[in-house]
Amino acid sequence: MKSMNLFDRKEESSETLFSDAEAKSSEALFGDSKSKENTNQLPSAPFQDEDGNLTFSIEGITYSLNVNYKEERERVKEEINVNSLTKYDWFKEETGKNHWVLYNTKMYEVEKIYLHYKEDSNLVPIIPINATSCYDMFYGCKSLTQLDLSNFTTSNVISMKSMFDNCKALTQLDLSNFNTSSVTDMSSMFWGCESLTQLDLSSFNTSQVINIGRMFAWCKSLTKLDLSNFDTSKVVSMSEIFYNCKSLTQLDLSSFDTGRVTSMDEMFSGCGSLIKLDLSSFDTSNVIYMYEMFSDCSNLTQLDLSSFNTSQITNMCGMFSACTALLTSVVSTLVRLLLWVVCLIAVIN
Repeated sequence: MKSMNLFDRKEESSETLFSDAEAKSSEALFGDSKSKENTNQLPSAPFQDEDGNLTFSIEGITYSLNVNYKEERERVKEEINVNSLTKYDWFKEETGKNHWVLYNTKMYEVEKIYLHYKEDSNLVPIIPINATSCYDMFYGCKSLTQLDLSNFTTSNVISMKSMFDNCKALTQLDLSNFNTSSVTDMSSMFWGCESLTQLDLSSFNTSQVINIGRMFAWCKSLTKLDLSNFDTSKVVSMSEIFYNCKSLTQLDLSSFDTGRVTSMDEMFSGCGSLIKLDLSSFDTSNVIYMYEMFSDCSNLTQLDLSSFNTSQITNMCGMFSACTALLTSVVSTLVRLLLWVVCLIAVIN
């Protein structure tokens, strides 16, 4: 089967990161960001060169080292902890570029293979020095209703996988200063953010992103989502990207480039408020998995899949499972067609 055409197409700065007065607030600890440019994006964070040389400042004191040498890391950590009210430690990333990063121990803690923000610290999050990964950084911060990320510099980050995963109480999230131009993985980034009603991602640069699978899964309070600025030309996985987005009433994906995508399984599964979906611009020539792609889209009555090429598909099981309104529409169309044929036969005879 090479193509699929369904019915109903009608109605179509890091120099002064920290200060002396830790007790007052995290802004006092880490300095303010008033020097940031009008573009909303923050200045680049300190970052090692290809040989591992790193220079950064804390509380007005500049430190330099080669992060690849344990002796130098220990020397710098000791110097910082003597000069600073805040204590710091090193952590080796197991995601991103596997850098040695320096983190504030009052703000972050080590959880298995990642650094996790301490939600009871009440500190405004600042990205650890030399970090390239935000994997699981705010995972499970279930009591946070909002998060001040105005000083959070992401210019060197390549992984945002599961960054806000399971932040169930978040009602708003301002990411307008995020620089995502180097990010390759955004999978499960907002998974389980079930209290978010809206999300502005208009400033996101997704030109390097490969994986957006489950990115918005279980964001069941989102009523709308504008992804018209998303560059998906390098994306390979879109699995479960909108899984169980129960409140989405419309979704315009006409700008999506799906030419490299191999997995679309459960992509819209559980989107029970969607009434119509135009996917006529989708290139599915490389897609292998489509199982349960539209399952439980119970109110879907219009679905344009006229461009679908299913020649590479190996699994389409349950693709339209529990699409009750769609099934009714199909039956209704078939009945009308049958009646037309009967009338035509009668006229001929």
